[in-house]
Amino acid sequence: MNQSYYRNVNPDLLDRIPLNAQTVVEVGCGSGALGGAYKLRNPQVHYIGVEAMPEPAADASRVLDQVIVGNAEDPLLFRDNVQDVDCLVYGDVLEHLVNPWDCLSRHLELLSEEGLVVACIPNAQHWSVLANLLQGQWPLEDQGLFDRTHLRWFTKATIVEGFQKLGLTIHEIKPRVFKLDQTRAFVEKLEPALNNFGLNPQSVLNGSAPLQYVVVAGLKPIQRLNVDGFSQINPASMGEVRLRQPMRALASLPATSMRYATDSFTIKSHSDQLKIFLWQRPVFINPDSDFKQIQSLIRAGYIVVVDWDDDPRFWKDIAPAIERTFRSVHAIQVTTTELAELIKPFNPEVGVFPNAMFSLPVLSPDRFNREGLRLFFGALNREKDWAPLIDDLNAELRDAPDFWSFSVIHDRRFFDALDLPPARKSFVPTCGYDQYLAEMSQCDVAFLPLMDTPFNHMKSNLKAIEAGSYGLALLASDVLYERSLVDGVTAQLFRDPAQLRHHLKDWREQPDRARQLGQQARHWVESECMAAHQVARREAWYRDLASRRGKLNQALLKRVPELAATAAD
Repeated sequence: MNQSYYRNVNPDLLDRIPLNAQTVVEVGCGSGALGGAYKLRNPQVHYIGVEAMPEPAADASRVLDQVIVGNAEDPLLFRDNVQDVDCLVYGDVLEHLVNPWDCLSRHLELLSEEGLVVACIPNAQHWSVLANLLQGQWPLEDQGLFDRTHLRWFTKATIVEGFQKLGLTIHEIKPRVFKLDQTRAFVEKLEPALNNFGLNPQSVLNGSAPLQYVVVAGLKPIQRLNVDGFSQINPASMGEVRLRQPMRALASLPATSMRYATDSFTIKSHSDQLKIFLWQRPVFINPDSDFKQIQSLIRAGYIVVVDWDDDPRFWKDIAPAIERTFRSVHAIQVTTTELAELIKPFNPEVGVFPNAMFSLPVLSPDRFNREGLRLFFGALNREKDWAPLIDDLNAELRDAPDFWSFSVIHDRRFFDALDLPPARKSFVPTCGYDQYLAEMSQCDVAFLPLMDTPFNHMKSNLKAIEAGSYGLALLASDVLYERSLVDGVTAQLFRDPAQLRHHLKDWREQPDRARQLGQQARHWVESECMAAHQVARREAWYRDLASRRGKLNQALLKRVPELAATAAD
């Protein structure tokens, strides 16, 4: 048995299993690798695997919620025990069946009204198949296009035909292309013959480049929604968390696509799509140039939504420009209800979407086998928050320098202020989001100080969510964090330096308490702070905005008449 065959995760297939699914059935689940990866994104799903081979099925039963061992084509396989399925998944399975379309037809009866089929299917028109046939060869291999257990073969045309005959609407058919240069070289060699046969070389290239197709199909048509995200915020991690990750979650839903840019953006001209333009925290200081961009987006049919995640009152010198920004777009999305109430006087269309994790990370077991505890601090512009605490923090560090260590990102002053031996602390300057998370993942405790200021009360709890997802114990000020964290249950909160030191001393004496608190923080994120929890509500809000585009344009031009010059719809 080829073990790797049963443990592979197809990222394109994974990305298209809708994150709002409550029940998923994967036919041919192997060892449960795909389902396990999906459950990190949507922990509350009930994921059922079907597998014919007992050994991988046993592995899958340790990962998935339920595993049915049996032949996918058995009409009695589910025995009325499975219903209202939100997504049927077939990852390179249909080609192994005797009657794939009959089997799929029976399985469709399990679907809920909004249910989907997501399938990955090999392409028999791939250039390597054609090349072998021209040489009179059909190799038999353990996996891939020439898998010796394949019983059926498909091209894009026959895939589309088969799904449509079952009454399904295809929302997307995505080609999976690898080593495009080899396809080009093959087609170039064939080009004289293609011309003689009246075949367009580009069409042949398009048909023979995909190794597989990932198909998303449903029981009813859905108007396509495209979401464009644009961010020029530093650090770039803010755009990753507030725009790109939620957009990835959104793109898992049927008939929904996304593009994300950080340098420039290209306006889409498709008039048949609902179009949302998410703009992260712009400030319209120059109305002449800024309004031209807004006008171009309005004319192209976009709903313009600004993403804003800080107290706008903090920047008093540009307050008029910030207020102009809020008035000059169709809608605003924010992280908290408190922030929404501040913005509504300038724009009534405000959506609240708290920060969330796209996926839970896989934890490294090595972190839990070391002596002592390692703290993480990774914030910008927080000296006023940590300075009142540094003396008591250092007092505890000096008491046990062999027990405590620190990982610091961004803040060199904080790193220098820590009274620890050089070998017990590390510093990384402002870095990319992946490195930020990698540094955090090696720590045990997240240090989250915030002083009692109006600005801090309006912040979001993103850093707690990120750290909690990695199983770090949350050592946080009660300012802000008391709204979402439970002291002693999902975090250890402190009101003053003495209480901070008390918590640290307690953890030094009983480090397992900190580790247990980290596990509870991860459970909090898993149960309350995942993108999967809000993706349906986010999609509904965007589609509602787009459906009211005419009225929203009128309201926008009434608020800001200067936009009316060339943007009237």
